Amino acid sequence: MTHAAEFVRHARELIDGRYAHPGSTSDDVLLRRALSSACYGLFHRLTMAGSMPFSVGGEPLRSQAARAFSHSAMRKVCDAYTRSPARPFPPGLEHLSPSLPDKRLIGVALAFTRLQEGRHAADYDLSVTIEAAYATNLVSLAETALTDFDAIQSFPETTVFLTALLLADRWTRRG
Repeated sequence: MTHAAEFVRHARELIDGRYAHPGSTSDDVLLRRALSSACYGLFHRLTMAGSMPFSVGGEPLRSQAARAFSHSAMRKVCDAYTRSPARPFPPGLEHLSPSLPDKRLIGVALAFTRLQEGRHAADYDLSVTIEAAYATNLVSLAETALTDFDAIQSFPETTVFLTALLLADRWTRRG
């Protein structure tokens, strides 16, 4: 099992009450941990896949490439894919994605944005009550995203998507 799948499996165990203490007030903490773990599961799956082309230079290079992925840049790419799947790239770069991406890829992008929103609420806003149903839905979304991503990982449009996650914020720079 990959690290990504381990993160999501752990999130599921947290949701399913494996770590619950009956009568404890720790349910909120467990739900917050579950959201964070589910989000990081998908994040690590995408960064691992996106950094694999660098493995020809050895594991240290692949690992360093994986560290170059930025949560905020990835979010922008995922927002672009969900907002306009037919045209996720700015003018001048349309040729990178000549056809409509597989709906599962759009689902992965949408899952990333929703999981990141959930993680931000869970990790940074303690005034927000995390509802069990909300956390359960997001963990299920992460599970589906991992399954869907594995099914489409070899598609050319997935390679474009992964490359965009790493480089899209640099593609439009001049000079």
